[in-house]
Amino acid sequence: MNTASSESVLQTWRSRMAVELARRATPAHSAGLDASGGAVAQALAELGFDVKRIRQPGAAPLLVAHRPGRGPHTIGLAAHYDVELAGDGWSHAPFSLTEDGGRLFGRGIADNLGPLWLRIEALRVRQKPSPSLLWVIQGEEEIGSPFAHQRYPDLDLPPVDLWLEETGYFDLDGTQRLLAAHMTPDASKLLDAVAHLAAQDGRPVRVEDRYLNKAFGQNRCPFLTHLLRERPYLAVGPNDDLSQIHAPDESLPLSTLDLSVRQFWALLDAAVDA
Repeated sequence: MNTASSESVLQTWRSRMAVELARRATPAHSAGLDASGGAVAQALAELGFDVKRIRQPGAAPLLVAHRPGRGPHTIGLAAHYDVELAGDGWSHAPFSLTEDGGRLFGRGIADNLGPLWLRIEALRVRQKPSPSLLWVIQGEEEIGSPFAHQRYPDLDLPPVDLWLEETGYFDLDGTQRLLAAHMTPDASKLLDAVAHLAAQDGRPVRVEDRYLNKAFGQNRCPFLTHLLRERPYLAVGPNDDLSQIHAPDESLPLSTLDLSVRQFWALLDAAVDA
């Protein structure tokens, strides 16, 4: 178990969310989009990642960040820093962090700023060795990922032993759905470490052989189309069936955040030890 405190992660993460939601990193707000991508790049550089920004006029930059680690395995992480337009029908200010009824509300908190920054903050306080980590992060997911579809096929990336999807899901009864595909024996050890923590917390676990649902369809996701290439895949994260991605009142439940931090640490521990 990591000796750092998940409580300290959640404190810094919550403060970070208030800042990041206020940037309004939507396709219609280029200044906010640039600031969001810049904040992610800076945070990863401070954590020792070699961060490359791949640019093209008129496109949100791609971030490719790599940090060597201990052990033979490399964990790949897929994410995006842009958020959907807010639209109408919100009960809370969409670009402010609001707590209500055991949930945190704001556009982008579930897709994908919340899960992305939860992992960044978990790495910031981690006091144990980590495996090699590769983060590929784009800024146009909410408009169909045109730049990622163009550049992902040509990225020169190190071999990845497990790709970790941007988030996962919990059922309303507390069951955690772990989406896993192409699992090898070593990758299955990482899955088992994640499932074990859920069981320790008294949560049922259901493992499903499929990918995370995609707004533009599986064959239009640049990560699944160009990067995964039938490597082991795992989707795990704090979202639940009330997260309202792409809808008004997008939110995360407070009840899944601590477990999500500890599961990320457990996955890294298992990758070092495998």
